[in-house]
Amino acid sequence: MNESVSAEVNGARVTIEEFLRFLLRNALLLVVAILVGAAAGYGYSHTKPEVFEASALGYVSASGETDPDGNAITQASSNMQFQYNKAQSYLPLFNTRAVGQNIVDSTGLPISPDAAAASLRASLDPNAPIITVTATAGTSQQAQQLANAAVEAVAQEAERLETGGNDAAQAQVVLVPYQTANAPSAPIAPDRRKFLAIGAVAGLAIALSIAWLRARNDSRIRTVNDLERATGIPVLGVLPAGKDLGRNKGTGVLVQPCEFRTREALRKLRTNLRFVDVDNPPRSVVVTSSVPAEGKSTVAANLARVIAASGQRTLLIDADMRRPVLAAAMEVDDAVGLSQLLVGSVSAQEALQRVEATRLWVLPAGQIPPNPSELLGSRRMHDLVAELSERFFVIIDAPPVLAVTDAQLLSRHTDGAILVSVPGRTRAEGIRKAVDSVQGVGSTVYGLVMNRVSTGRLKRIAYGDAEYGYSSYGSYTYGASKGYAYAVVEPDTDAEVLPDAPVEAAHEPLGEAHGEQASSTAGSRPDGHAAPIASTSPSSASDAPRRRRAKRAAMPNDSES
Repeated sequence: MNESVSAEVNGARVTIEEFLRFLLRNALLLVVAILVGAAAGYGYSHTKPEVFEASALGYVSASGETDPDGNAITQASSNMQFQYNKAQSYLPLFNTRAVGQNIVDSTGLPISPDAAAASLRASLDPNAPIITVTATAGTSQQAQQLANAAVEAVAQEAERLETGGNDAAQAQVVLVPYQTANAPSAPIAPDRRKFLAIGAVAGLAIALSIAWLRARNDSRIRTVNDLERATGIPVLGVLPAGKDLGRNKGTGVLVQPCEFRTREALRKLRTNLRFVDVDNPPRSVVVTSSVPAEGKSTVAANLARVIAASGQRTLLIDADMRRPVLAAAMEVDDAVGLSQLLVGSVSAQEALQRVEATRLWVLPAGQIPPNPSELLGSRRMHDLVAELSERFFVIIDAPPVLAVTDAQLLSRHTDGAILVSVPGRTRAEGIRKAVDSVQGVGSTVYGLVMNRVSTGRLKRIAYGDAEYGYSSYGSYTYGASKGYAYAVVEPDTDAEVLPDAPVEAAHEPLGEAHGEQASSTAGSRPDGHAAPIASTSPSSASDAPRRRRAKRAAMPNDSES
């Protein structure tokens, strides 16, 4: 139905479902505009003068004989049609100046005769010679006076016309008051409900116009489809928003993710990165963004941590020498780092710092130099990345692409780059320029990461993107009461299975050879040092699968939440 029922907007087909999502995205604006419009319409109604309406009845009688109260004494039924015709002929008299003058004289109201006559409206009952006269005025009492005086004034004028002005003559038909008017309790105008409704509709129309113009001119990335459509680059990962994936605001230390959806999102990013080029898997990547404050450093640190947790030696380099944050995030000393290593004042063994009991090393930015772009674009940086990537999976945290040229220079030294974006913040033009800038220097953009994605159900409904949330895992997490109660998650590292197994020393001599791999690569470094290599013997490696199976058998109900 949504495909068949659609409208043409700006040359694109908009389905009913997309229109409903458009309304949901702008629900707050629409509600506020309707309320403001309704209030404005209601307020405007108070600027209009109040109008009161009162009605009185007069009866056309064929007999001139009346009782002391003015009611007809006798009624000839054969003359009913004659009376009805006479009553019909009296209707125009209500709007004459003579009647108006008579009303003004009898009531003393401060209005002109023409205004008094114009305020009257007379109608004839279709079944009887009864005239209903309705008077409108600015007050309740004036409306009552006008209606009652109008019946008497027309009666006098009709009698004068019937007798030709002869006071001694007897009129065959007379108009006598039948029912006097009551003072109205409320005005008939202005109709405040009508003004309120008109104001609400006007507010809705204005809000829809504003929402449409805003949507048409809004270039912010909202969904994965928007990101891929703007750049033509695949999205490698979607990371949920929340305190579980970020740095502590007080200390700046990187938080250890605890929620299943956060860890699973990071693992998905790690897996997708490994398969971006199956024939030539990357060994070094730059993590950057188009503009600042999009979480690139947090993504780089978490990506490095999850790759290291899989058993692969990983080196996280803080190349953002303008605003370094990784030293505090990873709780390492930032006194010595990349800047001193590039100028040759320290060795790699002194600069690299290992995160305790992990396969993750960190190279902080070090002292902030006056010329970071020249250092990062130097031949020494190229050789350093090439050398380190032979022993580590190297992840470089680089400054934003559109802010400075550092990320472009660094991307030339690595296998490729990853760009981080934030829905609702990143703009299509900005991320497109960032991709073009990296590709313009001959580097590869492996993919994009959408960071801080809302996990709320409302967001997913409003934008129609299933990647917006992981809430479906909530009831089916491994080990949950409603999910796979007997499933066991494969640990990321041997240390999780074998907690007593020795871990490599935090500061192995970088020049020490470890087997054939160290021998073949130690001589390639300018400083003659080799990066640390895993010291796992063949026998311990071959026993690892057996010990994993034994561990799983011993814990049949353990699961990862």
